[in-house]
Amino acid sequence: MSDLTATAGQKRIVELDLMRGFALFGILIVNMQFFGLPFYTVVSDMNPFNSPADLASRFLVGVAFEGKFITLFSFLFGLGFWIFISRARQKGRSAGPLFLRRLFILALFGAAHAFLFWAGDILLFYALLGLVTMLFLNRKDRTLKVWIVLLPVLHILFVAGIVALVQWGMSVPEAADEITREIDQSRAEMEAMAATAMETYRSGTFTEMMEIRRRELAFAYQGFIMGGIGVFYLLAVFLAGMYAGRTGWFTNIGERLPALRHYVPWLLILGFACAVPGYLLMRGVDIMMPGWHMPLHLLLFIVGSPALTASYVILLLSAWHRYGREMSGWFWQALRDTGRMSLTIYLTQTLVATTIFNGYGLGMYGQVPVWMMVLLAISLFAIQMAVAHWWMKHFTMGPLEWLWRAATYGYLPALRK
Repeated sequence: MSDLTATAGQKRIVELDLMRGFALFGILIVNMQFFGLPFYTVVSDMNPFNSPADLASRFLVGVAFEGKFITLFSFLFGLGFWIFISRARQKGRSAGPLFLRRLFILALFGAAHAFLFWAGDILLFYALLGLVTMLFLNRKDRTLKVWIVLLPVLHILFVAGIVALVQWGMSVPEAADEITREIDQSRAEMEAMAATAMETYRSGTFTEMMEIRRRELAFAYQGFIMGGIGVFYLLAVFLAGMYAGRTGWFTNIGERLPALRHYVPWLLILGFACAVPGYLLMRGVDIMMPGWHMPLHLLLFIVGSPALTASYVILLLSAWHRYGREMSGWFWQALRDTGRMSLTIYLTQTLVATTIFNGYGLGMYGQVPVWMMVLLAISLFAIQMAVAHWWMKHFTMGPLEWLWRAATYGYLPALRK
């Protein structure tokens, strides 16, 4: 999570809280399918919901949401990392050990989240990448910019290398038979696991669900290596956020917005020109068979996702600076309060959604069409905004933020206002 400061509320940068809240909305829209259906089912052609409304919803989420809001959230993590380090230094504290403790606690949150509730957790992965980010803390700005560009290129080359190796092996008859056999076996295992997950999450015991989650975690982390939201890409986005924090990019964002708005049409054109063919490219293909569609999709993703993310952020902040600068409207204040409770909001999204879908709750797993999942995500986030708005009227921070901060600094901060 990117809310890494231990400063009073009046010292926070409002735009960053708005962006966090906005990112949490988009992440929930994407995650809702993974809450209600097996992982392999969502990313393959095994999705059972194929009505026109479902196909349109899947297209909308895949093109306009997938990858865009996790990019924003990851950017804010890197930015929050720099804010945390710089403010700790200003107070004369040893920033490195403090942030390591921060990451360790985040990893505990993530591990509990992943193994007990949902295998799509991002917190544990963030904590691990946060350790790598620390290696760049004292690097020059030029070095950061080089790695921000180099890491995605390495990601594409890495995936292309795997594809080339598999394709070369397929050209050798003896190796081709072994490769085909291994891929067929992996595909059969994934399909069997998806079928088991459908039944287990709907009516199995909590222990049985934990075993399914353990197996889903392996599939999810494989995606972190081969997919668009991968280790190279996320680290590059972390570094971009750190660079933005180091250069003070958001301290005067209001002055930059008029010039940035001129880029929005071009960013939207570029983003959708990559997102639409990228989405269509992965439909109807065998995701278990490495092919040249993978590095091509990755290239489209790496170019298109940041472009759309940037356009969304510029439009959001432009709207706030024009219509909600004084935070008088309920929507803007509630969105900001949601961003201030980012850890609590993210984890309660899982708690509520899994209670709706899993057998220990309403048992709706595998029974809710995709278009209804989108409406469910919008409704849940609206409720979260209202609760966050009420909570922040009475308390200084979210309950899990309070616990995270107390464990990091070794004292109990004030919770009630």
